[in-house]
Amino acid sequence: MVGRKFIPFIWLGLCGLTLALTFSTCRSDKNSIDTTFYQNLQDTVDYVGIAACKECHADKYQTFIETGMGSSFGEATASKTKAVWTNVKPVYDSKKDMFYLPFTKDGKYYIKEYRLKNGDTLHSRTEQITHIVGSGHHTNSHFWHDGEYWYQAPLTYYTQSGKWDLPPGYETTNTGFSRKIDVECMSCHNGMPKVEEGSINKFSRMPAGIDCERCHGPGELHVAEKRKGIIVDVNKMADRTIVNPARLPWKLQVDICQRCHLQGNNVLKPGKKFTDFRPGMHLDSVFEIYMPIHQNGKAFYMAGHAERLQMSKCFKSSNKTDGKLNLTCITCHNPHVSVRKTNTELFNKACNNCHGSRGNASGMLCKATKAELSKNNHNCVGCHMPKSGTADIPHVTVHDHYIRKPSGNIKTAPLGNPVSLYAVNQPNPKPTMQLQAYLTWFEKFDANPVYLKNAQNLLNKGSVDQEIHYQYAHGQWIKIISLAPKVNNTEISAWTAYRIGKAFDKSEKLDIAVEWYRTAVDKMPLQADFTAELGNALIRIKSYTEAIEILTKTLHQQSKHELTLLNLGVAEWLNGNSGKALAYLKKTVSLFPDNENARLYLGEIYLKLGDKTQARIQLTEALRIQPGNQEAKEMLGRL
Repeated sequence: MVGRKFIPFIWLGLCGLTLALTFSTCRSDKNSIDTTFYQNLQDTVDYVGIAACKECHADKYQTFIETGMGSSFGEATASKTKAVWTNVKPVYDSKKDMFYLPFTKDGKYYIKEYRLKNGDTLHSRTEQITHIVGSGHHTNSHFWHDGEYWYQAPLTYYTQSGKWDLPPGYETTNTGFSRKIDVECMSCHNGMPKVEEGSINKFSRMPAGIDCERCHGPGELHVAEKRKGIIVDVNKMADRTIVNPARLPWKLQVDICQRCHLQGNNVLKPGKKFTDFRPGMHLDSVFEIYMPIHQNGKAFYMAGHAERLQMSKCFKSSNKTDGKLNLTCITCHNPHVSVRKTNTELFNKACNNCHGSRGNASGMLCKATKAELSKNNHNCVGCHMPKSGTADIPHVTVHDHYIRKPSGNIKTAPLGNPVSLYAVNQPNPKPTMQLQAYLTWFEKFDANPVYLKNAQNLLNKGSVDQEIHYQYAHGQWIKIISLAPKVNNTEISAWTAYRIGKAFDKSEKLDIAVEWYRTAVDKMPLQADFTAELGNALIRIKSYTEAIEILTKTLHQQSKHELTLLNLGVAEWLNGNSGKALAYLKKTVSLFPDNENARLYLGEIYLKLGDKTQARIQLTEALRIQPGNQEAKEMLGRL
């Protein structure tokens, strides 16, 4: 590899001249590169992992692994966790009436979920924590496995405040141990993973933290050449086998950072995957990022660094299309060195290049008095990029990268009601992308009718699949059925097939629903929610044997999947096997105590077996979950 001749990330006050000498496409009037220039932009070049980079770049490796990125993800070990695991007070979720307790045993880490009544434990579930996400600068969140499938656990440690609490988002919708970790999530908090085809949260490759290739692109070609002794003098020219971000035009430079440091709903372009983006590409060629506009403006979000920086006058003035390159993320941040080891003087130097005595713009000098400067320890960032809380993550503070004049303590003001969405990284989004953004925002983040209303205004510009998605959100099953013949069956997505299946299902046309569910399963065979839905439909057309076969296969891969366990229990009961039915249904409620249907079936089975005590317990629980359940009341009346 390049070894000592590797050009480090440089302070960009000197970058204009350097770039012009080393990479002609980086002239100030260009914001793109020829996509064939860097050879590792091709999708045939694979990732090799940080250990391969370490062979020649040991110095960069040693400092990088101490950064927030370098320590972003790893196995649950004493060296990785920043949390306190002993003598911890349980976290209580009053909405769910559930306690959560972290603890360690025999060098392993666990999170326990339990419910109490009058001091007695009604429910208890414990999962081993296998991996920790987050550097610990702000948080540690926790992952567990069901077989080879990845899920988030319902506790996060907030390092700055030194406390355990529910993870972000769980305060409104606590999904317990059921939140899937998909490639979108994993590919920002980690090196580039590889998800199994046909799955959402089963991975065949899992790096151990954000690595060199997230900023430099996949290294297979670069490593192969260096091992053959092919060395490029990077003081004279660019090494085309690997991207050096310092040689990129500013827009492409920023796109590397805002691949992850840009908060929002990531909407893929047609035919694209999250893993398609590589450094040196325009981010909006792969996906666009959408955020809400509220009545009182835009919020300050934890991961919105790139957007906030680009709102700054400093940034806008420095990066005009016809001006020299002055300010990007790496003006202040050396990605190879921890921000905790970058002293105030280096940050101030970046500011003083324009605003200090060497600044060449009159009236641009800092107007603070000597006393004010002394009081703030001559810290530009402390005044102009103050720390504050964010709209989305509790118990943390972070520097706001919106550089501006001090105006007292910045507090998060009430945002008011949402009005619309905007594309953060694309000023002129296509209507089809906007439509998809509204539909997925409504589905994933906030089921506010305003998003569907905005989506409705764009329907005439969208595809049949998008209209089906819209009607699905509205529960308009007959409308979906009328649209089904317009779907291209050779190109149909698994989700569209599933939604059409659900429409026929809800319209009591089960034979047709089954075929659409089969299509969804064929497209995504490792998506357990689809196989569970197919199994449920097969049960209702009395195809018990096939349902049991499909559901059992799924359960061998994920032994704790809620709907699979429930449907297997029902299928075995209706197929005349009460013993297996009881086992599956009892496991269901042991893991998911608020599953109303499992409680009802258990009540029915116990009632028919003559165990009135157990029947009463299960039916009473069903009524606790849903007080208006008439079926539970009727069976209790028979007792």
